[in-house]
Amino acid sequence: MRIVDAVLTPYRLPFATPWRSAAGLWHERRGWLIRITDQSGRCGYGDAAPLPASGTETLSEAKPWLDAQLTTLIGAMPESACRQLPAGCPAARCGLETALLDLHSKQQALPLYRLLGGRDMHPVRINAAIGALDQQAGGRAVAAVAAGYSILKLKLGCSPIKTELSLLQRLCSQLPGEVRLRLDANRAWQLDEATNLIEKLNHLPIECLEEPLHEPTPQGLKALQSLARFDLALDESLPRYIRAQQLQPLPVKRIVVKPACLGGLVPALTLIGQAHQSAVACVITSCLESSAGLWPLCHLAATTDALTTPAVHGLATGHWFSHDLGTPPVIANGRVTLGSEPGTGFILKA
Repeated sequence: MRIVDAVLTPYRLPFATPWRSAAGLWHERRGWLIRITDQSGRCGYGDAAPLPASGTETLSEAKPWLDAQLTTLIGAMPESACRQLPAGCPAARCGLETALLDLHSKQQALPLYRLLGGRDMHPVRINAAIGALDQQAGGRAVAAVAAGYSILKLKLGCSPIKTELSLLQRLCSQLPGEVRLRLDANRAWQLDEATNLIEKLNHLPIECLEEPLHEPTPQGLKALQSLARFDLALDESLPRYIRAQQLQPLPVKRIVVKPACLGGLVPALTLIGQAHQSAVACVITSCLESSAGLWPLCHLAATTDALTTPAVHGLATGHWFSHDLGTPPVIANGRVTLGSEPGTGFILKA
C-alpha cells in the first residue's frame, strides 16, 4: 500500500517536575508528531524531538529538513521510502524513519521488533529514571525499588562533587543490597576530579558511570576505565567517536545508544552490531521522547536483547511528563513486555 498523506503536528509536553542535569534545566519537550497514512487508512507514527544537549540538531534545523522530506513521500511505498531516506538532521530523520517503519510493520502484520530482526518476545528490563541527585532523590529511589526496579539512574554534576558524594553515600545506605546505581555526569568533570571520585565510587554499589569527562579524550577515558570497578559509558560524545571511526577499540566498556542522535533505529542497529563484535555492551536510552518515541525504543531494546547480551535499558522517562501524546509503555517490576500487535503499539490520544 502506498502513502497518501504525511503530516507534521507540533507539540509541547511540560514536565511534571523540571528535568535537571549537568547540561541544563528543562521545563518542557518540544517536537513534532509525524503521521504517515497509507491507502487503507493505516497510520504510522514517529516522534521528531531534537535535543541539542544530547547531540542532535536544533528545532529550527529540523523543521526545514522534515518539510522537504514529507513532500517526497506521497505515492511511495513505506519500505522503499525508508531505505531511501537521506542522511541529515538525526532526530528528524529518526522520527520520520520510525513513522515509516511503524506503517510498514503494520502492513506486514508484525510487531516492530520482529520487523527489525528480533525473535520471541522476552520482557525488556528497564532502569528507573530518578533524575538529579538532590535531597529528594532518596525518596524517589526508595519508591522505585518498591516498584520493582533494581537499577536506578541518577544525574550527577549538578552540585559540587563533595556534596554529591555525601548524598550518594547516604542514598546507598537506604537501598537493599541487590540494587545498583547507574550514574550520568553529562561531561561535568575534569580528569583529576573524575579520578578522585571514581576511587571513592569503587566502594559503592555502582553499576555504570556515563560521560564523566568534560573533554572525553580516549586517553583520559581509558585511564578512568582501568581505575573503575564498574563500566564507563559513552553517550553524548559517542557521535564524535563514530565520525572519527574510533569504535575499535573504544576506551570504555559500554555505549549508550540513542537513535535520535544516530539518525534512526536502523543506523542504531548497525552500530549495535559493530559494538557487539567488539565486546562493547549497548544500552538503549531515551532522549526524553514522548510516548510516540518511547514505544519504538522499547522494540529496539527487545531486538538488541535478542541479537546481543540482554541489558537493562534506560526507557522509564514517560512518567516525567504531566501529560503525553499517548499512553507510554507499561513498566511492571522494572520490565516492559511488548505484545504481538502490529507496529510499535503507540496509540494517539483522542
